[in-house]
Amino acid sequence: MFKKILIYIILVNTLALSAKADFIQESRIWKFFSKIGKDAVENFPDIPILKSEVEQGIIKFGSSTYVGDVKNGKAHGQGVFTFSDGTKYEGTFKRNLFHGEGAYLDKDGKFYRGKWRYNKLTKPINNKTREVFQLSKALGKSNYIEVRGPGQFSNKWFEAELTEVNTKEIELSTTLDIFDMPSVFSEDYGDEEKIKEILDRKNAEIISQNEESAKLSSNMSTAYVLTAKGKQDLKAQEEIVKAIANQDPNTSAHSSGGGGMSGGGGGGC
Repeated sequence: MFKKILIYIILVNTLALSAKADFIQESRIWKFFSKIGKDAVENFPDIPILKSEVEQGIIKFGSSTYVGDVKNGKAHGQGVFTFSDGTKYEGTFKRNLFHGEGAYLDKDGKFYRGKWRYNKLTKPINNKTREVFQLSKALGKSNYIEVRGPGQFSNKWFEAELTEVNTKEIELSTTLDIFDMPSVFSEDYGDEEKIKEILDRKNAEIISQNEESAKLSSNMSTAYVLTAKGKQDLKAQEEIVKAIANQDPNTSAHSSGGGGMSGGGGGGC
């Protein structure tokens, strides 16, 4: 019975959107379905799909307070959020998130205006770097820097920080080149422990050279480098790409078929 009511209500909404002429709204079919929809709202007021109207209300989030549009018990629409420290955000909300056009006013009277997306507002520094302002209902405002990822991850952003770097720094080696490898006529040829020992010794020399070059101020400059979190997120993305690349085509095809069936079942419910 409940499913039938929902179908009727959906049909009523569809007709309302498509109705362009007055005679449709005056027809018996229109009045029939409208009455069913009205009866459903009156008899089942607590069903979420039927209780979708926006109301004015107040919601407490710990020591912070929201005043404005409320939908299904959540901040949704236009409102004002006052943080525990007295700072405020005024603008658009979406399901308790700061989302849409809005402005945040900090303690110093500075406004952060723009289009917020899921609690975040971004401000470009250049085409590869941006500053992110993030709002938390419990902690207030925080900000950090993000940079575009390298290569195939240039469409993703990773947390970074401004730090002093050695422009002459040499990267550590992960493998030995042919000139560092033991000779094929040596007893150490193919000895993994010996190869690791040579690699460690080579990297120790590189570290020593980097320490010396860093003593010259002419070699030092400031640049944005990934934070520990940024490196972790980038590594996670690389692992995902690697896993996809190494996936068995037969397994992939089977998984795709299973996913399609699962999606179809979900749609039916």
